[in-house]
Amino acid sequence: MDQMQTPSRGWRRHRRLLLGGLGAAIVIAGGAATGIVVASKPGPPVVPVAAIVVPGSPGAVSPTATIAIHLRHARLQQVKVTTSAGTALSGTVTAAGWKPDQPMPWATKLEMTLTAKGGLPVKSVTAVASWTTASQPLPVESIGLTISPSNGGQVGMGAAWVIQFSKPIPTADQAAVIQHLTTTESIPDTVGWHWWSSTEVDGRPQQFWPLNEHASLSVNLNGMVIGGYRIVGTTANSQFTVVNQHLTKVSAITHEMQVYNGTQLLKTLPVSLGKPGFPTISGTLVVLFKTPVVFMNSATIGYPGLYAQNVYNDVAISTDGYYMHAANWDVYDHGRANVSFGCIEQNPANAVWFYNFSIPGDVVEVSGTPLQATEVNGEGDWNIPWSDFQTS
Repeated sequence: MDQMQTPSRGWRRHRRLLLGGLGAAIVIAGGAATGIVVASKPGPPVVPVAAIVVPGSPGAVSPTATIAIHLRHARLQQVKVTTSAGTALSGTVTAAGWKPDQPMPWATKLEMTLTAKGGLPVKSVTAVASWTTASQPLPVESIGLTISPSNGGQVGMGAAWVIQFSKPIPTADQAAVIQHLTTTESIPDTVGWHWWSSTEVDGRPQQFWPLNEHASLSVNLNGMVIGGYRIVGTTANSQFTVVNQHLTKVSAITHEMQVYNGTQLLKTLPVSLGKPGFPTISGTLVVLFKTPVVFMNSATIGYPGLYAQNVYNDVAISTDGYYMHAANWDVYDHGRANVSFGCIEQNPANAVWFYNFSIPGDVVEVSGTPLQATEVNGEGDWNIPWSDFQTS
């Protein structure tokens, strides 16, 4: 056998350069190279991610809401929730997120700060989110209401919308209520509103309604805050049609009443108005209703014993007890003197005619007495200036 030759120095140097250039390590077994291991390159970095998700609107979060936490390549380290004043809230972290141990305070701005750690190379990340809890729900209340004229009514030109509420409307809320009264007219007109009390608001146009006007009213207070309550279930609708232009002018000076339909004078009739001490109210009045018979008792006006009897063919022109009616006991005075206790008296035949002629909303203008119609006796709608009405 030939003796093994020892590599020359040049070859050993060449081999070191070759292997060194390949970036390899030589494993020697029994004096000979048996394998080469190539060094691996480092992988791409892993970025940790942390996010906070506030449910619903950030400006009206439920006090019991769970605030979602999303982590990727990271482990949660700390969660802190504080109010804008710096007060910390306690809560529990579950798979769904952070849930308050007690309901969060109403209408409060809150902030969450969380820290997490992870990724390659390992590092910490921080996420911050803020929200405001919802306002505390108000107690709910329903307010009953009635509307006059009644739905589908046929009325005269002086009819006014009258809305009566079952509960007082605070002064601070009355203007807002008017904004929730919607009127429409077949012949366009502007309706103004005036509060006579905390439970009644009336509406009318600046001038009398035109003939054949078809007017409607919609009341919708749902969702309003009135007197500290959120209103539910308070809606109503009504409509009426103006079917005539009746106007009756009554004079305490001439003791007559002139009955017009539009500009046409139909009749001039003798009447008797209130005697001294019991004046009839003067002003622009409106027929409210009519009834065949009313039992009239002077005790109801503080004078017991003066009269107590049935009176017929009664046309009401006031909420305060003033009527136009038949009076067969003093016919001689009709057209001559004022002898009643405040009502407008007619002879029986004329009273029947006027009773059949009249409908709610007809206008009756009374003049010549010392007592003016005002809000006190419920007849203010056409006796106060238009400037006192608020339009919606």
